[in-house]
Amino acid sequence: MSADDLPPSRIVGGGINTRESEQPVVVTQMLGIASSNPVREEVLRERFLSFDPLFDAASSLVAHQLVLRGRIAAADAPPELRQMDEDMLLTGLYSLTQDGLTTELPLLVRISADVLFSDIPQQLDHRQLIWCVSLDNEQHLARALALQDAGLTFCPSLNRGHAIVQDSASAWRYLACRADDIPPAVPARLIVEGARHIHPQIRWPANAWFKGSLFSGDTPPAVHSYEQAVQLDLLAIALRQSLDTLIQFFRLNPDMAPRLLAIANSPIGGLSRPAESVAHALIMLGPQRAARVAILLALTGKQPGDAARHYAVTALTRALFMGKITRLGAPAESAAAAFEIGLLSAAPHALSLPLEALIRKLGLTATSARALSAHPSPEGAMLQLAHACENNDAGVLARYAQQLDIPLHQISVAYLDALIAASALDTALH
Repeated sequence: MSADDLPPSRIVGGGINTRESEQPVVVTQMLGIASSNPVREEVLRERFLSFDPLFDAASSLVAHQLVLRGRIAAADAPPELRQMDEDMLLTGLYSLTQDGLTTELPLLVRISADVLFSDIPQQLDHRQLIWCVSLDNEQHLARALALQDAGLTFCPSLNRGHAIVQDSASAWRYLACRADDIPPAVPARLIVEGARHIHPQIRWPANAWFKGSLFSGDTPPAVHSYEQAVQLDLLAIALRQSLDTLIQFFRLNPDMAPRLLAIANSPIGGLSRPAESVAHALIMLGPQRAARVAILLALTGKQPGDAARHYAVTALTRALFMGKITRLGAPAESAAAAFEIGLLSAAPHALSLPLEALIRKLGLTATSARALSAHPSPEGAMLQLAHACENNDAGVLARYAQQLDIPLHQISVAYLDALIAASALDTALH
């Protein structure tokens, strides 16, 4: 791909520069749009909770399930460990309800039979909460039905071996199923877990909700090392764009600070003067640029090797390119989303984790998940265009340029711009 026969172009706006004025071809600052302040749910999630997404058949986000981050006790673990996990989950739920539980989407919470027979569901109940519980016998069934009559909402898993429990299927507003089950003929909305392929989804009712690796991945196992856990935590925090939480992260992980300062004080950060500390750098960068610098650090770790540096530079090149190309014909918000997808595209390789696990772990939007999973979408086409530029694949490049209605010379200039700008990152990582 070459633009030697064309005069150098000046691109209006720019993928990571959201102003409308003309910009030089070489862009070395990661400027972005303002973001809203974080809410209580996100702060809690960054610490020890996660919100697993549920999607409908059209891949629209329709609900979340509250879960613990990282490893949870196995089914055959000692009861004390399983009790500890449930206590932590319910403590987090209590904090959410005390803060008003501002989520507009339903929130599923799984509880044990012991909690079902306690006062906790009634004490913590909220109009958006759906209690998930396994009903194994008539006592469980009677208790859940009584609480439902009192105004609580349930999504039970019914014991297949108990006829009376099974006969209650029509009594529920929500009903838990597995993707390999035969869909029951009931008026309830079916919550289908374990959806991994598109074909089984077709046989479920149109109003069913799905959870599984087809959309977002199942709950992943614990990370393989402490360093990887730290990088994942930083990545999750950075995606929320919370300056206060980022500053707190580096107070708790001071060994990560030197590399963060190196990136922030390089041309990539675009600071007007060198920052003296991490807190100073993050405040000077602002929420969006600080988040992007932190994402790059999360991809590399505190002591990056050759492979980690390569992944980070590749991710930044894609992000700069996708943001700039998107900004040619779309608003700043779309350019910011494209930039984020470009950064995250290298995360599975950089962190040595499956894409599905990362999507679930980070709670990515359906738009980002589809693009990164190669599902057809405008953002996915933009990412494929970036891959075509990397591989100098003229045929694929021409096809996507036509599909996106972008002149080849503008693609060439934008990709060259991104390559030049991202090269400054390699120096900061040595």
